[in-house]
Amino acid sequence: MTGSFLNGVLATILATPCTAPFLGTALGFAFAQPAGVVIAVFLAIGAGMALPYVVLAIKPAWMVRLPKPGPWMVRFKQLMGFLLMATVLWLLWVLGNQVGVEGVVWTGAFLLGLGLACWVWGQWGSFLHPNPAKLLARAVALILVLGSYVIFVHPLLAAEQTLSEQTTTSELDWQPFSAAHVEELVADGQMVFIDFTAEWCWTCKVNERAVLAQQVVRERFSAHNVALVKADWTNRNPEITQLLRAFGRSGVPLYVIFPAGLIDQPLVLPEVITPEMVIEKLDAAAALASGN
Repeated sequence: MTGSFLNGVLATILATPCTAPFLGTALGFAFAQPAGVVIAVFLAIGAGMALPYVVLAIKPAWMVRLPKPGPWMVRFKQLMGFLLMATVLWLLWVLGNQVGVEGVVWTGAFLLGLGLACWVWGQWGSFLHPNPAKLLARAVALILVLGSYVIFVHPLLAAEQTLSEQTTTSELDWQPFSAAHVEELVADGQMVFIDFTAEWCWTCKVNERAVLAQQVVRERFSAHNVALVKADWTNRNPEITQLLRAFGRSGVPLYVIFPAGLIDQPLVLPEVITPEMVIEKLDAAAALASGN
């Protein structure tokens, strides 16, 4: 029972940081509502994730439609193992963008200590062992986890990390985000396009490569003399978080266009975009600015 519960917790944690394309709208709506509505929305999200299990519990006869146990389960488990290793590689890449190579090494050291602690717990800390050995093993495992955290992870979290500037394949001239800088650009008569993104957000990366990097979109950026601003939320910048909430969003991606001279009339794009959507909004922003 405990293992199943923890698996559900892990699945939820892995599923929610990047909220596109559907969850972001629900969460953004929820955070702008009273506490009762917030609780109801999160309950609905949890119920949706648990729905397949609930349905099978209510209708056990439907379980005959599920694949039968057999050797294929071993191969499937092995295949999922490769996917998990691929996920680890991606997470290490994200971590490297956040804390650099040294941070990846220290995180690996912490995971080594965590793995050793799990091994000690499994070998001598289970209920099958007598109390003295069991208690000692659990104490050693706890010390290993806490010690690894204090030695390897805590210094990383306490230290100020500076993200290295990234050069995008689209060759777009992105400026770092600053609310004051955006207001200054708009006041000076320049249209501003803000890309709220993060290194760990797959939808953001797909949108950047498949849409914003397209030649037709770049040409329209140039035609309207658009200032491109990248609001990098990889490390949860408080200023960016505040602006996300102002637009009713709890996560990335988010795309906002400020017409020239009209800081109070932003145009918001959906989380999943197309070149046509971006061009249409850019033209609409230009029309608003010219009619001002």
